[in-house]
Amino acid sequence: MTNGVGGVAVAPQAFSDDDVLQASFHLEAATEGTEHARKLFLRTYTLANAQDRIWHAMPEEDWPLLATILPNSIIMRPIHINPYAQRYLKPKNGRFTKVIYVDDYGAELPNDAEAAASRIDSRLAWRLFDPAENGLGLNRDLDPVWQGLSRIQHAEVLVISQHPEMHAKDGVVSISVDEVDKLRRTFNRVTTNGRKLIRQTKLGIVHDEMLTRLDPERFQRVMQVNQTLVEVQREGTKQAAARERAERRTNVQVVRKQLSSLVTEAPQELMILHAEIERVTLVKMIEAFKAKLASKLTEPHWQTFFEQNKFVLSLVFARPVELTHTQFHAKGSTLTGAGAQIGDFLFKEYGQALAIVEIKTPETALLQDAAYRGQEVVFGPNSKLSGAVTQVLFQQSELRKRWMTHVQDNPTLRMSDADVIKCVVVAGRLPTDPAKLRSFEVFRNACKDVDIVTFDELLAKLEFLEKQLAPKPELDLF
Repeated sequence: MTNGVGGVAVAPQAFSDDDVLQASFHLEAATEGTEHARKLFLRTYTLANAQDRIWHAMPEEDWPLLATILPNSIIMRPIHINPYAQRYLKPKNGRFTKVIYVDDYGAELPNDAEAAASRIDSRLAWRLFDPAENGLGLNRDLDPVWQGLSRIQHAEVLVISQHPEMHAKDGVVSISVDEVDKLRRTFNRVTTNGRKLIRQTKLGIVHDEMLTRLDPERFQRVMQVNQTLVEVQREGTKQAAARERAERRTNVQVVRKQLSSLVTEAPQELMILHAEIERVTLVKMIEAFKAKLASKLTEPHWQTFFEQNKFVLSLVFARPVELTHTQFHAKGSTLTGAGAQIGDFLFKEYGQALAIVEIKTPETALLQDAAYRGQEVVFGPNSKLSGAVTQVLFQQSELRKRWMTHVQDNPTLRMSDADVIKCVVVAGRLPTDPAKLRSFEVFRNACKDVDIVTFDELLAKLEFLEKQLAPKPELDLF
């Protein structure tokens, strides 16, 4: 119990078994040496009532530091985060209590805890690390890496970077991402070959112990010169799931290797497979988009989401586009940091056109709550929407003013033209009230230089695409 206002006792917040399995974080601004940084802390729990399964959060000052985020590196302190396990909060990668990933990312640091966790996940090398919600650190399949490196005397810090050098000195072991990924692929091959050998050994046992006795003339006993495996263990649920995942990945690799032959031998089947893969991927995207719409996320989180899923933003355009820059500077700042014009996304359309995209949130109010001068049918734009429109128009103006400077700094813009710069604002959701919907439509259609698109319209486009990719029922001709 803690003291509340006026000395009234306030019970600590209760959490269920399901609650404590969902990772929650706290973010603090900090410095690491001379660099600006963000420190990500993990909320931890203690079981207050075992009978009723009630958990309480530990005091915030006792939350462990999970990661320090820097512009060009992530300093992880990997731990086990399942409160049910005996190893809860214990180091995850053995004596390597600090794992540093160097990526030379250089982007602006996030200011929101959930966005920070998402940014970490997007920055970490694919399939080598666990996400923040699983405690970070090397993936479980790579346990032999840190177990083997632990044999190096006094080694306590593991650095994995994009640089090729490899060394071990002063307690720090440094290896490259490519080397770790090479080990991962080798481990997968060993696992696959091991399973094949086990299956062959089992079949050999059945042949010798049963078939040779049931039909000795047809099945003669096989003399095993080198009986590699004679004892096996029953495959558990986790092992079976891991094996099936590995086999599915192997099947994908086989198809990729045989694509050139399949195009000639089975073009129809290949096109069907391609469409089905796109549809399944789109379904997952729609599920993720709906979940985020229901979560009231911040602007940085949505910006990170669209960076990772550029395809979704491309739906606001009629022509093919490619992302040129994120967080681009249409106008630089003064020495005090004032006056900068920073846009969220700069796209290049097919041809010479450019497009500035400004991202808000689904919760952004589009219209004022009260009708204009008491009229029930006319609603003016909300200041957040009109501000976003003005902001993107200023970015367009500054981009045109400084066009020659931008072209010199960014050669990718040389094929574009300052005369054709479109503006897009992604914000809010369509009003459900007919009068407000009409006012919104009238306003955005009057904005000739800015296209306003809502988040639910983006979702509708995704759902329309998924519907078009769905397999059509075959006609019954009889």
